[in-house]
Amino acid sequence: MVYSSALPSLYCFYIQYILLCEVSLNPDLEQLKQRRLVWRGRDAARPLEARASGWPELDARLGGLPGAGVVMIQTPPGIGELRLLWPSMEQQSRLTVLITPPYRIGVEAWLGGGVAQEKLLVLHPDSTQAALWATEQSLKSGSCDSSCLWLTQRLQTIQARRLQLAARAGQSTLFLFAPPALDLPQLPIDLHLVLSPAAQGVRVEVRRRRQGRPLAPFTVIMTEHWPELTRPQVHSGRAPSSPQVQPGAEAI
Repeated sequence: MVYSSALPSLYCFYIQYILLCEVSLNPDLEQLKQRRLVWRGRDAARPLEARASGWPELDARLGGLPGAGVVMIQTPPGIGELRLLWPSMEQQSRLTVLITPPYRIGVEAWLGGGVAQEKLLVLHPDSTQAALWATEQSLKSGSCDSSCLWLTQRLQTIQARRLQLAARAGQSTLFLFAPPALDLPQLPIDLHLVLSPAAQGVRVEVRRRRQGRPLAPFTVIMTEHWPELTRPQVHSGRAPSSPQVQPGAEAI
């Protein structure tokens, strides 16, 4: 066998030829890619860097939260869903954007969680479409470490994919909050958590994750950080009921 120094350049030429043929034979494909309406399967398989959540129980099982991606959190309001995120947000240097929160955002509570007031931006768009647009822009702007969007209706697959791509482009994390009763399809998200109240913190069910199987429910213990907000153990055999948060009230 004779080795030719021309082979590497010939191979590169062949690869370029294949890529050019793909675009020329599919003139609309590149436009669709640029508009992020289609994507390659291999792009979705790239591993994502994780960041510490600040909770040993969660980090031990998940290795942290996605550093750039979409996290779906189904939860009743006001059971500690925001407290679950504060230790991670405390480490961030860029903005945290809150979009369409259904309750008043108490700055004092966020300060107590370690999130500075100057790093908070609250948006109230007047429509679902405007909220999705604002979320996408904040994610890919490069100015935000985290964005939180509260959903009231089902998210379409293409909408979720656009948000996921925007999060990766801006190296930011999107937390989608949804009520437990909301029927969600199989969306392109990186992590799906279902929360419920627990006597000493929050019960977490990992329903879906990008790399790995679902996990058995576990409890994130919050008594060390917020002893006054946790409840004593109930021995009646019944799970504690979910608190009801009225519109305009503050929930953490």
